[in-house]
Order: sequence, then structure tokens, then C-alpha cells
Amino acid sequence: LDDEPPLATPEERLEFLKHSIAFTESNIRAYDTKSQIAMAAFVVSMNPLWSILSSTCTDVASRPIVAVLLCAFIATIMGYCFVLWPIKPLDDLVRNIRTKGLFYLHDPKTASSTFVSKLQELSVEPELTAEVLKLSFIRARKGRRLKYALWATGAFYTFVFITFLMVRHCG
Repeated sequence: LDDEPPLATPEERLEFLKHSIAFTESNIRAYDTKSQIAMAAFVVSMNPLWSILSSTCTDVASRPIVAVLLCAFIATIMGYCFVLWPIKPLDDLVRNIRTKGLFYLHDPKTASSTFVSKLQELSVEPELTAEVLKLSFIRARKGRRLKYALWATGAFYTFVFITFLMVRHCG
């Protein structure tokens, strides 16, 4: 029965987990970077849009629709900021994995007295597995947030187009 692939050795599993952590961390950083770049481009794009609206009608700033447009603009910016907002992984995510929580110390002052003794009893594979699960959760959540921010951007530009159609005759 040589059809079955060989099982991974403990060293191979640890190497796989380390690569998974590095890959997931780089994905999280990429989502943050994409959000920052998209937010900057979005903010800069408002200047020509405002110029177009102002050129169609000189009193466009006094119209109530522009106040709604401004609220939508701010809400879209907040959507991009929400991508950057920290995410706390679910506690239930690693409930069944025997970890000591030593990969990331929440309070180093209180952990300093017991850290060395806990480190000596540490099993590396469960710790790295728990970290991969936590980072994967964060990556999925940030990806979803970025997608929502991009949809909000599209909705905002649609709203700008509708606003332009509403104020184009200045009447």
C-alpha cells in the first residue's frame, strides 16, 4: 500500500507552521497597506469631484444633498480606517488546543515571573498551530473589511454621479 503519501515529520510540521505564520502576517500587512493606499487615493479624488460639482452650480455647497454627500464621504473614509482597526481573535478559536499563550504576551509584567518556567514546559507545535488559527481569523476579517470599504467606495462614486445629475441644471 505505497499509494498513500508519507506523513510529515515533526520538523516538517513545525516548518510548515512557521511558513504559514509568515505568509498570513504578510497578507495582513498587505490588507493594511492596500487600505491605506486606497484611502489616500479616495481622499485625493474628492478634489476634482468637488470641482466638477462646483462648476455646474455655484451654490452647490448650500444644498442638502451635499451634506448627505459629505456624510457618505466620511463614512467611506471610516470604512477604510476600520480595516486598520485591531482585531481580537475569538477565544473559542483555540479552545481545544493545549496552549500556554506564550507566543504573544498580553501583559509582560505579570507574565515575567512565570514565563521561563512555562517556556520550559512548552510544546511548540500547539503554540504555533494556535497562532496560525488566530492570524488566519484576523486575515479573513481584514479581507472582509477591505471588501466592504471598496464596495462603499463604489457606492459613494455612484452617489456622486447621481448628485451631479441632480444639480447639473442648478435649478
